[in-house]
This record gives sequence, C-alpha cells and structure tokens, in this order.
Amino acid sequence: MKVNRVHNVLRRAQLTRPMASDMGSVRKRAGVVGVVIGVALVAMAARAANIGITQHESFAERGNRQQLRAYTLDASRGNVVDRNYVSLAVNDYVQQLVINPRLIHGQGRLAEVRSFLHSVFPAEHHDYLDRELDPEIPEGVDPQKFRKAYRLIRVSLDRAQVDAIEHSGLPGLRLERQPKRVYPRGSLASHVLGRVDAQGGGNLGIELGLESELAGRETSSPATFASGKKLLVDGHPDHAIARGNTVVMTIDSAIQAMAEEEIDTLVGNWHPVGASIVVMDPRNGEVLAMANRPTFDPNHRIGSTHQTVNLAVQSAYEPGSTMKAITVAAALEEGTIRKNQTFFCENGRYDYTPQAPIRDTKPSEWLDVTEVLALSSNIGTTKIYSTLGKPSMHRWVERFHFGERPPIQLPGATEGLLADWEDWSDIKGANISFGQGMSASPLQVAAAFGTFANAGRYNAPTIVSRVIDPEGEVVWAHDPTQEQIIRTSTASTVLEMLTAVVHTKKGTGKNARIEGYRVAGKTSTAQKAAPGGGYYKDQYYASFVGALPAEDPRVVILVSVDNPEGGHYGNEVAAPTFARLGERVMRYYGVARNDMEGVAPESIALAGDAAELLEGFMAEDDVEPSLPGAGPVEFTTGLPDFTGLSLAQAYDEAEKIGIELVAQGTGLAVGQDTPPGPITRGAEVRVYFAPPQ
Repeated sequence: MKVNRVHNVLRRAQLTRPMASDMGSVRKRAGVVGVVIGVALVAMAARAANIGITQHESFAERGNRQQLRAYTLDASRGNVVDRNYVSLAVNDYVQQLVINPRLIHGQGRLAEVRSFLHSVFPAEHHDYLDRELDPEIPEGVDPQKFRKAYRLIRVSLDRAQVDAIEHSGLPGLRLERQPKRVYPRGSLASHVLGRVDAQGGGNLGIELGLESELAGRETSSPATFASGKKLLVDGHPDHAIARGNTVVMTIDSAIQAMAEEEIDTLVGNWHPVGASIVVMDPRNGEVLAMANRPTFDPNHRIGSTHQTVNLAVQSAYEPGSTMKAITVAAALEEGTIRKNQTFFCENGRYDYTPQAPIRDTKPSEWLDVTEVLALSSNIGTTKIYSTLGKPSMHRWVERFHFGERPPIQLPGATEGLLADWEDWSDIKGANISFGQGMSASPLQVAAAFGTFANAGRYNAPTIVSRVIDPEGEVVWAHDPTQEQIIRTSTASTVLEMLTAVVHTKKGTGKNARIEGYRVAGKTSTAQKAAPGGGYYKDQYYASFVGALPAEDPRVVILVSVDNPEGGHYGNEVAAPTFARLGERVMRYYGVARNDMEGVAPESIALAGDAAELLEGFMAEDDVEPSLPGAGPVEFTTGLPDFTGLSLAQAYDEAEKIGIELVAQGTGLAVGQDTPPGPITRGAEVRVYFAPPQ
C-alpha cells in the first residue's frame, strides 16, 4: 500500500506535456519577433544609407561646424638687415608684466605691490607704474568698477626682473608672453629704422615707409578640435606664408657706427641744437650712413618726439656756400664764363642793389673762379650769377633736384623751398647763387654734390638696396638713375676746383684735410632765417660737404650742425668731423693713400650693448628668415653676425674664420659679446644661445 501511494504522488508531480496547439503558438510568436527584427534592420540600413549617402554632405557640414575650425597663424613682420645682412630689426617674444588693479585694491595689497614694483623698476618708471596701479577716479564713479582688471605694463623686462616677479607671490601680478619688435643694435641708425606702434604697425622710419612690404599677413589652416585639442588636417601652415618681406638696407652698419661715434664727439664739443651726418656712395646714390642728434633707442620709450625727427631728411635749412659750386657749374655749362676767368671782388663790399650790399668775410680784389670757391666769395659768385640771369639760374638749381622731394623710402622727406624765378627780386637771385633765400635738406645737398663726384651724373638717393620675399626671391632692387646733369668735363673741372677749398693756404676748408688723401669739398656758414623775415644775427648752420678721394670718389660725406655754441664757421665746427670720419671710412674700405701706401681695414665696434638688449628675450624659430641667417652662410671676412644660427652652424662659421667660439646655452644664437666686423684670428668670442619657443 505504501509503495502505491508513493507512485501516485510521483505521477501527480510530473509536468503535463504540452499539447500540439501550444507549440504552434510559440512558432507564431517567434516568427513575429523575427519579422520585427528584420524590419528594424532594414530600417536601420535605409537610415544609414540615407545618412551616409543621400544626406552625407549635409551631415558632414554639421559635423565640421562642430569640430572643424580654422587654425590662424598670426602675421609675422619681415626683418630689416643692412647691406651685409647684419640684423637691424627682427621679431621676438618677451615677457611683459600684466597687473590687475581691481584685485590688488580688493585685497588691500596696494602699498605692498607698489613697494615691490618700485624696488624692481628704475625710478624713471615709478610715476607710470603708480598711474596704472592707482589711477585718479572721477568724482561719483564706483572705484571698483572704474579700476581695470587687466593693464599691460609697457616696460621691457630683463631676466632679473622676470625672476623677481615670478617669485613675488603677490596678487594681481603675472607675466604674459608678448610678441615684440626688437632692434638688436639699439640706437644705431634709429632714425632710418624707425619703430613700430603698440599694434605692431610701423610709425617711423623705414618701418613706416615700407609698411606694405614688411607687414606680414594672417594665414590659416583647417584643424579638428576635440576635447580642447587641435589636430591640423593639412599639416602645420608654413610660417613663411605669414611673414613679411625682408628689407635689405643700403646702410653699412660699420660706417653707421663710425658716423654715430663722430657725431657724438661733435655734439660733445659744440652742444648744438641738432646735427646730421650723411654718407653716400655717389656712384649709385646709396646712403651708407645717416646719423642725427638728438636720437633715441627704438627698444625703449621715447622721452620727446623731438628725438625722433630725422633732421637729415625732414629738416630744411639754407644750404649756403655749397650752392656756389652749382652756380659755377651752371655758368661753365652755359659757356658764360671760362674756368680761368677772373672777377673783381670789390675789396669785400659790393653794392649790388642800393638797399642790399653784398659782403665777403675775406675782402679781395681780383679772384679767378677757383679762388672764388676756395675763399667762398659771395661777391665773386654774384658776378658769376650775373652772367646767367634769373631764369637760367632757376633752371639749373632745379636740374640739381632742389625744390622737389627726393624719392627716398623714408617718410616725411622735405622738398625744401625754391620759389619761381618770376618771384625773385634782384637781390634774391644773387642770394640764391650762394645758397640764401632757398632751403634744402642735408640729404638733398649731399645728393646734388654727388653729381660732381660721379662724372656729372645725378643719382637719386636711396636707403633700400633690395626687397626679398620669404622664399628668397628678389621682388624689388634699386636701380641707380644715373641722370646726366652736366658734362663729365665740367664735373671734373669743378671737382678739381673744390680741392682748392681744402688744400690751399687761403682755402676755407683746411680743417677737412685728411693725410694721404685729396678732398674736394665746400664749407658753408649760413645765418638762420627768422620766422618773421630776415636773419638771426647770432644763430647759424655750419656745414661741410666733400668727396674723397678726389681722384676717384668713393663717398660723399655731409656734416651739418644747427646753431653750435662757441663757434659757427663750417671750417671750425663741421670740417674736423668730416676729416675724422672720412679717414676712418677710407681705412675701412682699404683705399690706398695717394702716396701709394696701403692701409689696413679699421676694426669697428657696432654696438657694445647688443647682448644686453637681448637679455630676457626668448628666441623663436622665425627670429631670422631663411635669408640671411637661419641656414649656412658664406662669410668672406671678419666676424659674422651669429644671430639665428644653430650651435653646429656657429661652430662651422667660427672655424672658417679662425676664431675660438665659446658657446653659452643651447638652441639658436641670440647674441654675442663681440659685434660683427674685422677681428684678429684666434680671438675668443662668446655667443649666447636660447632654445626655440
């Protein structure tokens, strides 16, 4: 019985087998699910086809708008180099101080921050810093709203100042990397180079005059941005595309340095209101040096706009006795006088008109044409002018390009003043013949005088030799005008006459003599014109212009001095500077003396503070373009400019010229303790390197 009960329980516990009708239901449900999945897959495939094929462009554009943007490469200004490719203006990055006056005042730390900044910056910047930290607040204005949260302090920082600010721990002070135009030679040729404004555009000198060539242009490349990072689609854009052209100046930094030194000596001796020196090559019109005082350093703030005036180009003065050579040349060309003709010079006083007698400083009786120039006789020149007359005199003065703006690439060049001959009084015509009653810039006078030194051919002055694009192609090159103004024979005759000014006992330019070289030149002592008419009795322009060597002139040098103290004659004030500079230039060029003795080139110091100026600057890959300094350069003589070279390249160049190079740092060269120029073999030169940023 017990066994039967157990079997019954087990039978009841067994699952009931499904019926045939239940299996059909399961298969139906499975079929429905399969159909749904199939339809879904077909729909997904159709949607994928629609997105990937039909609407591909639309969705791609939406994606690009979200992730693909333009990566902009900022414009990079072109470099300025001298005729030997010595860098004069380059781009760099520097650390600048940024302050937050709102935060400093909000935390009550003004006194502490001011004390720190006064300890870091020189006293000359304290007032500027105080104005930025605590500006005067207008009445009724909320101080916190008036105070700015961002003020860029436009004062250059050296390495010590950067380190002090980094470790100060004070609120509201931070350093910001800013692009900056750098002038590694300091004040050398500053009036020629000019400077850039706060926005990086040129506002003086060649920086302004050739702004269209130097200014780079922004360029961009597509980039995918994801998670704040960018991936350049077409690779990094070429920096050369954004860089401006390289401007090669006619300036020779070595001759420019000589001119700067000599003009400083002149200013120290005579304390003038202003002074200028122009050195030109008469064979092509290229300006080799142009120096002015007062001057400025384009790397630093300017104290007065008076410092920035390029007197050699922008200042107009009465050229005085320099014009006598042009009067003589005009009369010789017209055939109204003979070169050996004599003129009675009235013993120093000539009543040319009843109201206006003409006087000579050195009274004389009979003088030939050469003596008229040598003694600088106003009376003799007036009598030569009388053979020409007003219309002819005016025509010849114009032919020497007075009264017109010289086509030099510097802004603000004056055209001077030359009235029409019909407006000349009788006395004014005579005055024009010896350089009064008209005005011209020192550059105009030097260019006109260069005609005598270039076989009668006038060359328009230029300060730019060529312009080179970032690919190294010359896009513009200077082409001398070579305008034949007077016959070669006339030019030679006048040039020979002008040697008597310097090399005869009676000559007015004896202080311009240079031992071993013949000089053809002309002194000028001109009273300054008063604004209301007439002339100041005690204010003068003293000048000397000359060509050397007279047999085959290599240079024309003009020295102009505005209102010197303690003297006013061109021979005593300007001629000695001409002689010192002229001798140095001849030695630099290695021009043989007239006794056939050779001379060794002079060792030139370009800028003793060049390395100091570069301290604190962080070199960048494009500090130097491929031309002139980033790649191997063939130097023929003297110490090169290592700026922009790698360590290996610098060692190679040092080995070529036989010097001992001492490298400090790694990366690209940013400075050197010995300026470029002639150097003794075996000398030790320290070159400073910094890694590219």
